Amino acid sequence: MSSRKTGLVVTGSLFALVALGLLVAGGVLFGISATRSDPDGYLISSNFELSTDSHALTSEQLDLGAIRNDWLPASWLATVRVSALPLGDGPVFVGIAEEADIGAYMANVAHSEVMWNSDDDPTYIPREGQKAPGLPSEQDFWAASAEGTDRQSVHWDVEEGQWTVLIMNADATPDVSVDVSAAVKTPWLMIVAVALLVGGILCLVTGAVLVFSGTRRRKAIQAEVTSPVPTD
Repeated sequence: MSSRKTGLVVTGSLFALVALGLLVAGGVLFGISATRSDPDGYLISSNFELSTDSHALTSEQLDLGAIRNDWLPASWLATVRVSALPLGDGPVFVGIAEEADIGAYMANVAHSEVMWNSDDDPTYIPREGQKAPGLPSEQDFWAASAEGTDRQSVHWDVEEGQWTVLIMNADATPDVSVDVSAAVKTPWLMIVAVALLVGGILCLVTGAVLVFSGTRRRKAIQAEVTSPVPTD
C-alpha cells in the first residue's frame, strides 16, 4: 500500500473515532432531554422531604459570578424552577434572592442551610439566632417568589451573581416541613445534542469515504492490440 493510501486510511480511522465520540455524546444528551424532561421542557430532579425546627431552610450559595451575558436573554442560558409543597397545614413561602440580601434577612435568625453530598442526600447546617424574622412577603429583594397552601413554584432566569434559595412558612413561624424539587430548562441542551449528532454523522461519512479511497484497488485495463492482417 502506498504512503498516500496509508494516510487516507489513518485519517479516515481518526474521523471514525471522532464520529463515535460525537454520536455517543449527542445520544446521551438527546436521551436525557427526551426522558428526563417534563411537558414544560424542564429537566427534573427527585423530590426530597426537608424539615427544620427553626425558621427557614436556605440553600448553599449558588455562585454564578463568572457568567457574562450581555447579548442574550437570560432565559437562553437557563431557567431554574424550585417547587415546594408544605407538609403542614399552613402556607409555604419560596424565594430566590441574592445571597447578601438573604444573609441580612436571616442575620441572628435560627435557620438551617441545606447542602448536598455526593450521594445526593441533604445535610443540614444549623445557623443559630434569637431574632424572629419579618414576614417574607414584605421583603422587596426577591428575584422570584411564591407563597400558598399548595405546591408553590418559582421560575428564575439565571443571572450573574451569588444567589440563594429560601423556603419558610409564609407567616415566618418555626417548624418548616416541605416536599421540594428542583428543575432546570435550557434551550441549548437539545441544540447541542442535535449538533453533536449531525457532526458525528458527517465525520462518520467522511471517515468511511477516506478509508474506502485508501483501500480501493485500481483495476488494470489491458488493451488488446490487433495485428494488421497481411494482404496479398
